[in-house]
Amino acid sequence: MKSFYISIILILSILSCKNKENKIEKQEKEKAILGYENMPNKETKYDTLFTLNIADNQKLITELENKLLKSNFIFGKSNIVLQNSFNNCEQNNIILVKGNGIRNYNAKSRIAEKNTTMKNVFPDFIITVYEFENKNIADKNYDIIRKALFSEGHFCNGKAPEKLVQNGNEIYYLSTRAEMFRTYIEKFGELVKKYR
Repeated sequence: MKSFYISIILILSILSCKNKENKIEKQEKEKAILGYENMPNKETKYDTLFTLNIADNQKLITELENKLLKSNFIFGKSNIVLQNSFNNCEQNNIILVKGNGIRNYNAKSRIAEKNTTMKNVFPDFIITVYEFENKNIADKNYDIIRKALFSEGHFCNGKAPEKLVQNGNEIYYLSTRAEMFRTYIEKFGELVKKYR
């Protein structure tokens, strides 16, 4: 009988140690995951993607503008060019996007959102276009930006609703200020993606 109790105590001790090891391992892993608030840090690396303005690049944006106008949106090019950066929390690096191939546009609905308790809330979103020399370069850069945007649970770059799509040598980054407007960036992002 004594040996039975000793065996039970030993088994419980071993299980307890394993649980402690798993708990410590989990805590260390959680500490290693970076978040938006941890970027940059002393070990952060920087990569730069260079855009290039190519002639005859207005067909898709003109088509998008026509669709937005038909959907009662005001659409315009921004005079301020935002040179974005994207955090990749898994690789602890920041992707800088620079060059003369960046264009920013604003879209704002003329019709207030109906599915909200607040009055006079007008859907709006921003479109940033990154243009590259050719489709191969755009393909590689799309993967780099996408990996950063969706690194560690999609919150490494903040919590604003966003969509990233590619069409040929251009990458379109659509972002809005509220979750209730996500359907608009999804809809117009898909239009960009499918344009031929």
